[in-house]
Amino acid sequence: MNNWLKTLIIITILISSFSYGFKANAQISLYDIEIVDMKNGHATIKWRTNDNVKSIVYYGSTADNLDKKSSNNNYTRSHQTILYNLEEDKTYYYKIELRAYDGERLEVYTRSFSTNDMIDTVAPKFLESNVVQTLGNTVALSWKANEKVYTEIHYWKQGTNENKIIVGVGGYAEYNETFVYNLDSYSQYYVKIVIKDNSGNKESKTFSVNIYEKFDINSELKLRNIEPLNSNNNLISNNKVTIKYTSNLAARSYIQYGTSPDRLGSFIYVNDQKITTDHQVTIKDLEANTTYYYNIYVYNAIYGKNIVVQGLSFTTKSKVLGVKEDAANLDSDHDQLNNAYEMAIGTNPSDPDTDNDGYRDGLEIQNGFNPLGPGKWHKKVDFIYNQARLDLATENAKAQELKNIIKKKLKYLPIKESLWPKLVNAYIYGDYPIEAIIMYIKLEGKTINPDISWSTWQYSSDYIKYMK
Repeated sequence: MNNWLKTLIIITILISSFSYGFKANAQISLYDIEIVDMKNGHATIKWRTNDNVKSIVYYGSTADNLDKKSSNNNYTRSHQTILYNLEEDKTYYYKIELRAYDGERLEVYTRSFSTNDMIDTVAPKFLESNVVQTLGNTVALSWKANEKVYTEIHYWKQGTNENKIIVGVGGYAEYNETFVYNLDSYSQYYVKIVIKDNSGNKESKTFSVNIYEKFDINSELKLRNIEPLNSNNNLISNNKVTIKYTSNLAARSYIQYGTSPDRLGSFIYVNDQKITTDHQVTIKDLEANTTYYYNIYVYNAIYGKNIVVQGLSFTTKSKVLGVKEDAANLDSDHDQLNNAYEMAIGTNPSDPDTDNDGYRDGLEIQNGFNPLGPGKWHKKVDFIYNQARLDLATENAKAQELKNIIKKKLKYLPIKESLWPKLVNAYIYGDYPIEAIIMYIKLEGKTINPDISWSTWQYSSDYIKYMK
């Protein structure tokens, strides 16, 4: 082989080796980053790299919490991806991670961009909008949007061109409410809620309301139908309670409660702090067999009226270990008939008024009327502790359940046959805790009453004395 050919081969090998080594050691680099097309809650981010790589963009509203990501699984030098769910007038932080064929990774330091100039052409949407109440010549309104909005209220009387406007109701918020006052008596009005986002996009809802007479500004804010009272067990369990009440005027409310009437250290808003006439809240994580005291605070009603109802209480049920509450003993629709009984007689356990005649099923049966239609109720119905009697199968099952519990706790104390019906009734219908029943057996009386339910009898001197 000629010397010049040998020299050429050696040079070629050296160049190839040098070139290969340079490529293997070359570092990935990134340049030309730009944020474009920032519009309607999203933006496109573009950049270039010196080699074909895959990429992931991590982003978020703070530099130490980049909780969103957008990835591109194609190996390329020209990159772009879309960042979603961006809010206006905020600063966002992001970092880009690059991945090469050979596993090499490059993570670019965290950068930021602002959405101050983001274009918004999408109108806000109503998530809810309600005429909560018409009070004489005043209308109570509430509404909620899918984003923060400014609100205008337009209203006009039917047959007129006069358009009155209330501007800037409630400021810049997602949820809001207001009262429209001093409408003319015996007139029909149209009320329009106009919501506007920060970019001027609008949406509206219009309601028709009838005004009959003036609202008496001296009318008092009152509460009705407060439940549960101590005799009502349907809303109370061993660890939670549902408190319900109605107000004659739409208002907000909250409850303060605790285990001492002088120290109500816990607090809960009712109905997510919205104006309403039907108030309901469930308080959880309560202690079993404990009396709780509570006050109801109602506020933000028409003309700023407020009221406080004090000195209310309820007692949670005892927790019986090893006994699981049977769904058949629940009263799902709170009509004073338990589910099992309703299924036995054919009424609907989920509908308090099965025949839609305006009277609750339990009330009809107690007064001898048919809850399934017109006329009298001819089936014989027994009431124990003011509770409708269960079907026989359910009653037998609960009686056996009680017998098993007593056997575990009182192995050597025989129970008189004449005493057994009283114990079963107290357990099933009187809602007496097992502790009171055991003590009744030991003392041959005193801690249960055959006619008065435990929720009331527990405050009697006999119960308190002999349970202690």
